[in-house]
Amino acid sequence: MSIQSPTRISFFLFFLLSGFINFLLCETIYFEPIYAADNLYLPLLIKDLVSGQGIFHWYLPPSPYFFPDLFLNLILYPFVPFLYLPSLYGTIQMFLVLLGIGVFITKYVSKKAALPFLYCFELQFILLTLCGHWLGDDPLPFVYFLSQAHHSTGFFFSLLVALYLYSLLNERDKEPNKINSFQFLPLPYTLLFFFSFSLLYLSDRFSFSVGVLSFFVVRIWDSRLPFSIRISYFQTKRFWIFTLLFLFINEIVFFYLKQIFQIPGSFQILGNYLSNQTLESLIPLSLSYFWDFGKHIYYQGKSILLLLVCLGFCFHRFPNLIRHLILAFFPVLLALLLIVGRFTYLHPYPIRYLFPLWFFCLFGITWVISSLAQRIPPWFLIVSLLTVLLLLFSFPFSRSEVQSRLSSETEKRVSYDLEKPIRFWSHGKQTPIPVRKDGKPYHWITGAFHTP
Repeated sequence: MSIQSPTRISFFLFFLLSGFINFLLCETIYFEPIYAADNLYLPLLIKDLVSGQGIFHWYLPPSPYFFPDLFLNLILYPFVPFLYLPSLYGTIQMFLVLLGIGVFITKYVSKKAALPFLYCFELQFILLTLCGHWLGDDPLPFVYFLSQAHHSTGFFFSLLVALYLYSLLNERDKEPNKINSFQFLPLPYTLLFFFSFSLLYLSDRFSFSVGVLSFFVVRIWDSRLPFSIRISYFQTKRFWIFTLLFLFINEIVFFYLKQIFQIPGSFQILGNYLSNQTLESLIPLSLSYFWDFGKHIYYQGKSILLLLVCLGFCFHRFPNLIRHLILAFFPVLLALLLIVGRFTYLHPYPIRYLFPLWFFCLFGITWVISSLAQRIPPWFLIVSLLTVLLLLFSFPFSRSEVQSRLSSETEKRVSYDLEKPIRFWSHGKQTPIPVRKDGKPYHWITGAFHTP
């Protein structure tokens, strides 16, 4: 293998090694969170759908994560043993993330630089994973790279769609006869982006917002184009008519989906909570929440602190696009964290809402150190991944113990965190009913209650 001229075999070797490593991460360090109740929602939903029971008896979350999460699960289901579906899903997701990074990075650097970049990204991800594990992070913040819960797949997909849309518009603006023409993209592209963003909107408004914000950031901050061109699309009546039509159609569809699948309304929950608060009380509640959240990171997120220290040293050398995305997302994600975690669902430490920041930080730090990696012998990068691969075999594999323990559970009424694991490990043969602390049925994200 020559780092000066990497071949397809070189890339194949990287993806093969990283695939094995990511699968082992799912089976060892990340096994507990990946096979927890939240991550088993979609596999069990798929099982009911494929087995003919349907999904109309399910109480779905406000963001049902139908796309692309459900779609990927449907593809994997016929080919993957059911009890390995979460691990294989995580492995495939990380493969697609690395593949997307590889395709994206080759637009800015040569293949010669792209391969070390991928090695550095994977090694950083592993290093922070090991740090989080050894330092006792709870939860492990980087599990969302391998998780199908909370729509991390939707974040990557929305980012991909936004950057693809930006690249098409950028190429179109370079055409001399298009500079002053505010026409839409050709109809096939317009429909592609309309349906892609619609599926994201209906599946998870958070992922949709990520994509929209990413597009606005890369579009408006592109200093290579005149400012008048950068904001031209946002100054036309056609753009706003199209936007309002998009929101109207999708809100109508989502309204009917809520009736069919018993999806609770987040805005209604938020409105009910805020209606009982005064403006004066919201400020101290917000500040105390951020203070407590910061203490959680200090005591339970040592790998995040390490990442933030690296961010402080390297931020000025990040690519402009990544710097702009971090600066734009930081206040937005903090606001989302506050709205959802403090005023809607009352979660003390919803670290998942800051996940996009961890991804952008990893990307930026990789950009900084990958220039050094180009001078490292290629065999050293391969040996590093092989060493990690062997190291992971020394970690405990708890699959058999967990399967045996939960499959032998005979309780008919269990807590929410046990209901899905019991159904999953018994292949749906055991069907306990989740209950709340007061003993009443727990109707939150479960298919335990069948309609007549």
